[in-house]
Parts: sequence; C-alpha cells; structure tokens
Amino acid sequence: MNDFIQRYQNIFVIVGLIILAFIGYSFFFTGKDVAPLTAESVDPSQSAVEQELIGLLLELRSIQLDESLFSDRRFKNLKDFNQDIVSEPVGRTNPFAPLGQ
Repeated sequence: MNDFIQRYQNIFVIVGLIILAFIGYSFFFTGKDVAPLTAESVDPSQSAVEQELIGLLLELRSIQLDESLFSDRRFKNLKDFNQDIVSEPVGRTNPFAPLGQ
C-alpha cells in the first residue's frame, strides 16, 4: 500500500491542487452579493404582473349573472339539434402486436 502511494504521489498532489484551485476560485470569484440557497430576489415587473392578475381575478369574482334569461320565453323555445354518436368498429386490442394475433 505504501508503495502504491509513493508511486502515484505526484498524481495525488496534482489532483489535490486542482481541487483546492477550484474551491479557491469558487470562493473568491463568484458573486458575493448572493448567498446560495438563501437569497430571494423580487423582480419589480413580476410583482406588477401579480398585482394585475389579482385585480383581474377580483373583477371576475364581482361579475353577477342575470338568471332571468333562463325563464325567458325565447330561451325556453330553443330546440336541441344534437345527433347521436354512432359507434364504429374498434381495431385490434393491441395495435403493436404482430399481424394475425
């Protein structure tokens, strides 16, 4: 084991220096204004959009429907012209199965 460490000592030192250089770079050269995982930035335009959305939702909530429409003679004379859906033959149960199964 000791022979293994002595043989690859230079590689271990180089890898250790690379790791230390990366940690030093990330510590010194990244933005110090923002703490990772703790900072929250609020975009003023986003809050304006949120306020507009809340205003629209409050307008929708204040809408009142006139229910007298449903008791009107013209509404009651409306005819239903719907058509029944004709069932059509169904294909194979497994379309990806080989033919003949």
